[in-house]
Amino acid sequence: MKFLLTFTFLIAALSAHASMDKVIYGEDNRRMMSELDSANDTQAIKYSSSILAQIPNWRMTSTKETISVTTRDLKSGLNICDGEKFLEQPLVASCTAFLVGPDLIVTAGHCIKDKYDCKKQTWILDYDSAGDFTGPKGTINFPKDKSYTCKDLVSWSENNNLDYALIKLDREVVGRTPLKVRREGKVASNESLMVIGHPLGMPKMLADNILVRDNSSTFFFKTNADTFSGNSGSPVFGAVSGMVEGILVRGDEDFEMDIDLGCQRMSRCGDKDCRGESVQRSTYLPFKNIPKI
Repeated sequence: MKFLLTFTFLIAALSAHASMDKVIYGEDNRRMMSELDSANDTQAIKYSSSILAQIPNWRMTSTKETISVTTRDLKSGLNICDGEKFLEQPLVASCTAFLVGPDLIVTAGHCIKDKYDCKKQTWILDYDSAGDFTGPKGTINFPKDKSYTCKDLVSWSENNNLDYALIKLDREVVGRTPLKVRREGKVASNESLMVIGHPLGMPKMLADNILVRDNSSTFFFKTNADTFSGNSGSPVFGAVSGMVEGILVRGDEDFEMDIDLGCQRMSRCGDKDCRGESVQRSTYLPFKNIPKI
């Protein structure tokens, strides 16, 4: 990671699985899923139920019925300045994944080192609001029936062209609909996009009204998505196409140090400035292993 992390758990959990950081472009379009309007955000709410948070097993303690994670909030965990959004939200997840089959998920390749590392991760459904899972102070508790583990790393790549992992879970995810993924062609250059994931490991958030900034590269397209480390592996949806157009994999720096105050602020760029956020095209996923929706 290129930014300073002051919280030991986050140094290991986020930096170990981060490719490049992300940033805010123009207006900050991030909203927590728990804040969405059921009348106006039906599409995002529907997609959200098939998105999971990655938590390394070493961060968890387990009982018969629950998984507990000890953590800090955004302000204290990453030394974020007052005035930034979501300061009280906990930092739990290291990456994001999404359901593409009854027992298959996709995430970014850099979120999983190899088949052995795959066995050391847990995937959690419905982490939309910290309030739903808060335990004793500094602890987030998840019910075990919302958690899944890796049975097999079906297909994996992490290089300059391809950055994905296809994971078979220990059991089927019942009552959830796998997401429809683009298999051919490419995203329209004028498509309005949305991303759903776990920025900085916080509860699930939506970033929408996203532009396609550069649609010319073979394996990736660039956007102005307001995304961060932890969003790696997040599905990028076309608001019109209704499909996963790609996987969020890398972007610009997350934070800038406020020297006067001695704390970090979210990096900000104009909508068409800085490097942009890179999205691997979904058309390069191993569809021979993914059922058609």
